[in-house]
Amino acid sequence: MDILALRPVPAAAVLMAITRRCPLRCRHCSTGSLPASEEHPGEIFQRFAGTFAPGDGPRLVMLTGGEPLLRPRLARSLAETAARGGARTMILSGMFFAPRVPPAAGGAARIPPAIDAAIDAADHFSASLDAFHEEEVPRESVFAVMRALLARGKDLSFHVTGTGPGDPYLRDVTAAIRREFGDRVPMLVGRVGAVGRARTAALAIPSLPAATGSEAAPGAPAGTASRTAPPAPPAPTGTSGAVTASEAGPPAGTGTAGSALPCAMAAWPTVGFDGTITACCNQDVVDHRPVPGHLRLGHAGTDDWDTVRRRCLESGVLRALRTYGPLWLAGAPPERGYCETCRTLDVPPPAPTPAAFVERQVRDLQLAGGGTGFARRYGCPPYDHLVSLGHPERDHDF
Repeated sequence: MDILALRPVPAAAVLMAITRRCPLRCRHCSTGSLPASEEHPGEIFQRFAGTFAPGDGPRLVMLTGGEPLLRPRLARSLAETAARGGARTMILSGMFFAPRVPPAAGGAARIPPAIDAAIDAADHFSASLDAFHEEEVPRESVFAVMRALLARGKDLSFHVTGTGPGDPYLRDVTAAIRREFGDRVPMLVGRVGAVGRARTAALAIPSLPAATGSEAAPGAPAGTASRTAPPAPPAPTGTSGAVTASEAGPPAGTGTAGSALPCAMAAWPTVGFDGTITACCNQDVVDHRPVPGHLRLGHAGTDDWDTVRRRCLESGVLRALRTYGPLWLAGAPPERGYCETCRTLDVPPPAPTPAAFVERQVRDLQLAGGGTGFARRYGCPPYDHLVSLGHPERDHDF
């Protein structure tokens, strides 16, 4: 809830994809990661994190990949460096380290020491769980790791993806998580997008026992006959999952050509695998070079946080994207493609900077929606309410 509530706030956080490597071969992988995928020196990321300063640095650092816990010492060092700069850290993992043979029912799993230390250094840990990950890592093994972490008071969440609101897998797995953890661990439910391996893979959900009506999450659709939902729309995908709308479609909304549909994805800088810093987490932006000029913020090997933050906040095009969206800027019809329109945007100078009061109003409307509002726009309704599970509903400094 707290992390998602920050999503519309420009430069409130930074995403760092510290490796593209992953030992899993999930068929839906948005990055197309493999064990030998690209990986760049950790010094690039460490140098950039070292420029964070209390009061002026990001409030949150999200470590992603690939699989960030393939570099546990780097992840731990980045979390410690970020803390000195006044930031909190979140790690999202595909759980490759969970035991292949699940412990006895209800048992906790042993976590490899270096990985355990990295998780301990972070403020929040999120596990990816979906039908495709379950082909690689058993669900009960993931639960066993999460039980061990929850028992010692770790702040946790699940990142769950499916093919759409009617996907029976989503009803099954969300109900299982709620039973297992007593509604103490929140979930962000997203949709698989046509990027990475998912662009060409056949993504029929593996056959699972259908959830009964009583097990369905509140508000979830019931009685779906098919085990494969209609394909999700092309996704503004990011390396860190649905927190960044990595498996979500464009923001909900329809309209005529040039309709205003603000983009919250143009708010948080993303450090790619090679250190290139982009203004959004769209996987096609993160992966491909050159980066469209209006979406490039710098490089972690040469620029500091203050420079990147200033570019993010002051760019007229980015401010317009956050306020009106790419369809408005391009005068394009909705069917043209929300993210594709942005990537091919050709904005003549001077940049169409929105009026400050309009910009504030749009941001404040999104902030008023909080974490559930973001999940509703970019996630998979009717599961948006699951981000609030376990939330203390209290004021705090985050």
